[in-house]
This record gives sequence, C-alpha cells and structure tokens, in this order.
Amino acid sequence: MNRFYVPFHTDVKDLWISSSESHHITRVKRLQIGDDIIVFNGMGDEYDAEIEDIKDNRVKVKINQQKTTSKENSVGIDIAFAVPKGKRSHLLVQKCTELGVRKLIPTNYDRSVVKLKDDCSAKIEKWQKIAIEASKQCGRNTITEIGKVVNFNNVLKTVDSYDLPLFACNQSDSNNLKISLQEHSKANSIICFIGPEGGFTSNEIEMAKKVDCRFASLGRRILRVETAAIAVSAILSYHYSV
Repeated sequence: MNRFYVPFHTDVKDLWISSSESHHITRVKRLQIGDDIIVFNGMGDEYDAEIEDIKDNRVKVKINQQKTTSKENSVGIDIAFAVPKGKRSHLLVQKCTELGVRKLIPTNYDRSVVKLKDDCSAKIEKWQKIAIEASKQCGRNTITEIGKVVNFNNVLKTVDSYDLPLFACNQSDSNNLKISLQEHSKANSIICFIGPEGGFTSNEIEMAKKVDCRFASLGRRILRVETAAIAVSAILSYHYSV
C-alpha cells in the first residue's frame, strides 16, 4: 500500500494534500480518484484514506479507519553525531531513521571535520526530508527528529535526562558495548556520542567521565561516523527489543 506523510490532526475527516506529496501521488505513483492510500502524520497516527478529488497540484483525501500498529523501538535512542563530509550524512540519517532512532543531534566536537554554524537550516531541512522519506519507506508512523546543531559541552549537560549515556570510544578502559548493555538490562532512554574519525580529545574524554558516561568500544577497527551511528542504532534496537 502506498504511504504518504501528511501533518494533520486526528479529528480531521477530509484533507487537502499539497506540495511534494501531492506530486508524488499524482505524477510518480499516478494514483487516481477512488484509489486507496495510507497517510501518517509523523506523531504515531496512521490511517486508511481514499482519494476523493484532484485539482491542480492538490489532492483531496477522505480519512477512513485508523490503524493502530506501532513500529517504534521500546527504548528511545538519541545519537549525538559528528557531521561527516559530503553526502555521507544522508546515509546516516536514512538508516538511523529506518532503525527507529528517536532523535539525531548534529554535534560539533573539537576534531570535527565539518563544523556547522547556527545558520545551517537548509542542511537540517534536507536531513529532515530524508528522515520523512525513510519513514514512509520503512513503515514508521513517527519521524526521527533532527535536532539543532550544538556543541559537545552543551549536549553533555543533558545526559542526566537519560537512563544510559554511552560514549563510543576505544579507550583502554572502555568496555565492549555488549558488556555495557548487559550491565543495563533495562533502559527507557539512551544517548550515544559518536565522535569524528579523528577521535575524541583528552579534554572531551575527561568531560564525559565527569558526567558518568559509559565508555563503550565498538570493536578494534576505526569506523566512519555513519558506520558507527548505524551500528550502534542497530545493536541498541536489537538488544532492547521486546
């Protein structure tokens, strides 16, 4: 069944769809009046719907039965990632969304190759569009949130709100990630810090220790940022699945 993202309130019965989604419905999928589709609003709600009318660049749909299936992880996973160069970030956003990550936080670390400034709304908007498309494809009814760009020290201030703050680092005193998760069999919310390929600085490591981050190794090899983020997302999703 064709799925489309339309931000709407649950009490709506008829809905006009415009912009890129209407183009996708009429020009890409070539759907017509009377065809059935699924619409979701990104807030957990999904409905069967029927195309009632097509005018210009807009599509009118009738909202029918609500669907109650949830495909979310049982644990909220946030990833504070160093932004990789070029379009590698697109892969990171796409796959982490498919794996059910709750929030992606673009973070400036000391050794970040790409350091974003506050005026990077176009890049954030692009990432959010990728997350929407990934949610449409994988069947999620919610969309991974793309957070504002923050500096590492500011993200550290939020770790008290998480049950498990993970620091992906190949320190000599880092536990294997498997061991770290076995020690925390129950968690409702997790944040994982994924640094740049150049690694964390000694100052960043000390700062993380002071707020009781759990240092966890992803193995003996040095991973690209997007590889590490995807691997962590998959492992956490699997480990805490019910």
